[in-house]
Amino acid sequence: MPEKNKIAKTLALTMVLVSAAGCAGGNAGSGGQDSSPETATKDTSPSQNVSADIKPEKGASLLVWESDGNERAFLQEIGKQFETAYGVKVKVEVVPSIDTVGKLMTDGPAGLGADVFSSPHDAIGKGVSAGLMLPNDRTQNDVLENVMPSVAQAITYKDVLYGYPMSADTYALYYNKKLMPKEPATFEELLAFGRAFTDPVAKKYGLAWDVAQIYQAHAFIAGYGGYIFGDDGTNPEDIGLNGEGAVEGMKFARSLKALFPLNTADINNNVISGLFQEGRAAAMIEGTWQMANLRKAGVDFGVVQLPLLPNGEHPKSLISVRSLFVNSYTKYPNAAKLFAELATSRDNAKLRYEMTAQLPTRRDLVSDPAIIADPNVSSFLAQLQNATPLPVIPETSALWVPSYAALSVIWNDDRADIKKTLDNMANQMRTAMKTNG
Repeated sequence: MPEKNKIAKTLALTMVLVSAAGCAGGNAGSGGQDSSPETATKDTSPSQNVSADIKPEKGASLLVWESDGNERAFLQEIGKQFETAYGVKVKVEVVPSIDTVGKLMTDGPAGLGADVFSSPHDAIGKGVSAGLMLPNDRTQNDVLENVMPSVAQAITYKDVLYGYPMSADTYALYYNKKLMPKEPATFEELLAFGRAFTDPVAKKYGLAWDVAQIYQAHAFIAGYGGYIFGDDGTNPEDIGLNGEGAVEGMKFARSLKALFPLNTADINNNVISGLFQEGRAAAMIEGTWQMANLRKAGVDFGVVQLPLLPNGEHPKSLISVRSLFVNSYTKYPNAAKLFAELATSRDNAKLRYEMTAQLPTRRDLVSDPAIIADPNVSSFLAQLQNATPLPVIPETSALWVPSYAALSVIWNDDRADIKKTLDNMANQMRTAMKTNG
């Protein structure tokens, strides 16, 4: 995770580059013509969140893309605030956030794309390379001063800030309070409990987790000094998944099979959450999205940040950041930027948490009474302090297939040579990058 002075240097350079870039991009965008539907949310005065240094273009209207559900409802509320403040109508259209960049590949140049769209941060490399994203030249100082450093790193690509961050996702340790009365502070404590609890015949397990997914295995690899790409995820020539630290991390990860002696073919998210809900897994490693499911199922659970590793280090989970982005083809860049700025102000970041229960990205909200009232949310926020963003460079797409195959071999075969398996994975990644590049 970068130090504050490194982020400061990055964002300072961002301002210079953004000033040079101006409002570059196409001029064929389209704005939505319909006002957003009514939403039953509490009133938030826009007057405290509105910028006065730029104004929306004359005749502007905005089309926004976001996933359905509470996320869309939040942006509809922002649309009402925006119309009140600026007289600009906003239509929020349902497009899943994971699909927006792909859809813009064709819709953007054709003038059919959204002016503002939601997307996970790992699509930035693809979006910028395709010329679809305007830099964030509105909230750099706010990001530097008030947003978590790992989030700032996630939304920065080639030293330029692009995203307007809304929420962050990572994973932590859930434990069943009836089965595990004391939360584990270290993995050694968890192993001691889990070895006594695990009974494969009775299908009882000390710890369930998605063992072949690099998204979760990264916590152990990075906790021992490994990494995906060098230079904070920006150098694809430097793969750090087969070095000494990564090997040690995977040795420890494989030792956890004593608590979850299943092969990878029998492990998936439904199996993991099902075992936990049924009281047959005492603990699981999962993300924030499971909290609502567990409450609905009536499970008495707690969440703690990932326990300390035997080397005394914190496991370093991966972080995914959902942000708003401004389409470079918009006809109304001022209005679009102002909308993204309004949606990610401090007041509205708190409102979004209240409406979606997704983790805020702002350090100035971590101690807010409405947020720390839930100790489980506080645990996820603590884990964010020991998280690192998934690299945004396009070469990251070469990671998934080779890593799943390698991690499956390491987990399923106790005799597999971890170093050789990881070396083979790294070579497959290099081949895929050359083929796709």
